[in-house]
Amino acid sequence: MANLKDIAAELGVSISTVSRALNGSSEISHSVTEEVRACADRLGYNVQARRRAGTVDSNTAGIIVPEITSDYYAQLIQLAKKALTAKGYSTIIKLTEFKTSEMVQAISSMSQIQVQCLLIIMDTEEAMNTQIVNAMRRCSSNIMLITSKYYPLHEFDCIYLDEYSGIVMGIQHLKQRGYTRIGCISDKISASRITIFKQAMKLLDMPVEPQYICVGSERAENGGYLRMKELLAMKTPPDALFCAYDQMAIGALHAMHENNLHAPEDMAIIGFDNITVSKYIEGGLTTIENPCEDMISIAVSILDKHTKNRRAAQQIALRPNLIVRSTT
Repeated sequence: MANLKDIAAELGVSISTVSRALNGSSEISHSVTEEVRACADRLGYNVQARRRAGTVDSNTAGIIVPEITSDYYAQLIQLAKKALTAKGYSTIIKLTEFKTSEMVQAISSMSQIQVQCLLIIMDTEEAMNTQIVNAMRRCSSNIMLITSKYYPLHEFDCIYLDEYSGIVMGIQHLKQRGYTRIGCISDKISASRITIFKQAMKLLDMPVEPQYICVGSERAENGGYLRMKELLAMKTPPDALFCAYDQMAIGALHAMHENNLHAPEDMAIIGFDNITVSKYIEGGLTTIENPCEDMISIAVSILDKHTKNRRAAQQIALRPNLIVRSTT
């Protein structure tokens, strides 16, 4: 059974042009539309048969993301859908739950239904292992990765966040404010930021106190609340705390409130991500901001261009920003 790629190759046009012509887009001239439809008939392309087979023939983009419950990923999805829609794509979203097996299945599924392009948003703990790389290489769709870690996969377009520089900025800020006992809390999924925290502390000649580093399985606000409870039970708690992400920082602040403690008077708190609610917590949570809008804007622009006209893959690093508010 012929597909969009076959028609595009026969006519020497892009897949998106074929898709739009077959779907009656006003952006495609009448003559080109007629030429595409004639070629489709000649090659035996059957729209209804492909629909029954579960394939996608419209300008469709896939989005693969670990979860939608956190504000960070929800924001990225919202921005991605808006940007892709503006480029003329409809979207299909699949979740991986931070599991390799789910990631491989999602990529395979997107390839089977022949989405034209695929945006993969990947967490650092969802390791870029051989199974995932092979699944991407088998995928027929043009792929763009958005990650919080650089992976030397030069065959794929990638936008990645320079987390190291962001966390260094955060620790430097705490050091300049005079804090000396700096702790760190995280869940297991975001534990890579603990490693970067330790590196940043050493770079800035700050002592790394193992008792002030707490990692647990609980996530988001509940995880931050429980980790702060552990720290407050110590005879001498830290005087400042780096939280792996904002939702953990919010939970940590709640635990402080239960003990009639406040930030920054009793302990300074800094988060990561700058989710929407962070500006309303405690008069504003100091946080390291992911440039989400820039990430998505650049990613979708490159993805669209390379889907229509294949070019050498690009790897682009974006630096986060330090947003100073009242908790430090």
